[in-house]
Amino acid sequence: MSLFSKLPLLAAACVLPFTAIIHAQDSLSRGQAVYMQVCFACHQPTGLGLPGMFPPLAGSDWVAAAKPDRLIRMVLHGFTGPITLNGKPFTSPAPLMPPQGAALSDTQIADVLTYVRSSFGNKAAAVTPEQVKAIREAEKARSAMWTEAEILKIPVE
Repeated sequence: MSLFSKLPLLAAACVLPFTAIIHAQDSLSRGQAVYMQVCFACHQPTGLGLPGMFPPLAGSDWVAAAKPDRLIRMVLHGFTGPITLNGKPFTSPAPLMPPQGAALSDTQIADVLTYVRSSFGNKAAAVTPEQVKAIREAEKARSAMWTEAEILKIPVE
């Protein structure tokens, strides 16, 4: 097989990764837009949160978990009460995270979590709309915000 006969295969090998990169960039851009509309007031544009009020997302062990299942649940249903971040207690006088499941689509939640998991010094894998949809379906009967004791039962590996 000559080099010229291999060109279509080589071109396809280059296009597939390129389209995946473009899709990932689109997700990050959309996620940043959602973050700046919904999340930034509490977690701040820097992801550092507000000490004693709203926890940081920057360098957070919750954000960096291998599986995003806990974060997806927190965004869908909210989170209340104290939480341990990077081994240290974080308490707040108000509920930590209002539920966003009714306001945001699966794609919007996937995009914003992808943005958070790859921003502010975080380097975790992207979240897909399919992952969000599966958890939304699995937890459709839930109406209460999550607590740390409940959410810690969800595997992160």
